[in-house]
Amino acid sequence: MNAVIACGGTGGHLFPGIAVAEVLRDRGHEVMLLVSEKDIDALALSGRASFQFEKLPTVGLPSPFSPAILGFVRRFYESLSLCRSIYRKFKPQVVLGMGGFTSTAPVLAGRMRGVTTFIHESNAVPGKANRLTARMVRAVMLGFKECAPFFPKARTEVTGTPIRTELKPLNRQAARQKLGLCDDLTTLL
Repeated sequence: MNAVIACGGTGGHLFPGIAVAEVLRDRGHEVMLLVSEKDIDALALSGRASFQFEKLPTVGLPSPFSPAILGFVRRFYESLSLCRSIYRKFKPQVVLGMGGFTSTAPVLAGRMRGVTTFIHESNAVPGKANRLTARMVRAVMLGFKECAPFFPKARTEVTGTPIRTELKPLNRQAARQKLGLCDDLTTLL
């Protein structure tokens, strides 16, 4: 299966997206990450050559009365067009938006193409992007059950927030190896 995960912009969207991508990759699926042009996204992905990723020119939604709204609209449509082009080549079977401004255009492009779409909300109170895209997805995955009332018309599923494999607890032997400790010595911390 080819999966697209739109997860950039902030660490709170990016790192859970990477965690989902790791699981899918380990299960034999092809994954493409769609991220923002922010430096944090490039830095976080610099040590992860095993993932395909594309940068989207999207920006956060300004106040409707701000002159910046024109730039937002232009960059949103650039992102939407780029997603549609990427999807023609990559042919995803599923698109997952992890919230934030980077996820809106990919979810909409997936919906327009007839691809199964989902979003994940890691916070107890959802952001603007997920509130908007909840209407166009098959289901909303939630980090907290308290978030469900914010999506009254959507199918919701409490999944928790994904954690990257490097943050999962190690067994004693693996921890000793990682820290360079000898197996036959007692270690006091």
